[in-house]
Amino acid sequence: MEDMYIAIDGDSVGIRLQQLILEERLEELKSFSNSIHDTLLSFVRILEKHSAVVYMHGGDNIFAKCTRECAQIVSEYVAVENKRNRICYSLAIGKNTQDTYMGLQYAKSSKHHYIEVVREGEKILFRDVDL
Repeated sequence: MEDMYIAIDGDSVGIRLQQLILEERLEELKSFSNSIHDTLLSFVRILEKHSAVVYMHGGDNIFAKCTRECAQIVSEYVAVENKRNRICYSLAIGKNTQDTYMGLQYAKSSKHHYIEVVREGEKILFRDVDL
């Protein structure tokens, strides 16, 4: 089984939180914050169920090491959550931490929310994760 790294991050979450605070919409802030927490906890549970090592989870971020199969399962779950949630999560997988982080930044800055980073010689390719 091939080990991969996976990174997940909510898009525009900080801006949304700032807006709610500045507009004093505290009940909506609480609901939004709880929703993020619950969703991330669901992602972590799936990762841990598949024996992943979760190095970081908090706020709207996760960074973990898992098998390719686990990364695929989590990617599909993130896609389902994105369709029904109030926020969108970007996700990247890669064979090392640097590629995974770089892929996440690419995913967040593009319309491709699910990225796998692949190296072909000196070339770095950003490919959509098959869902």
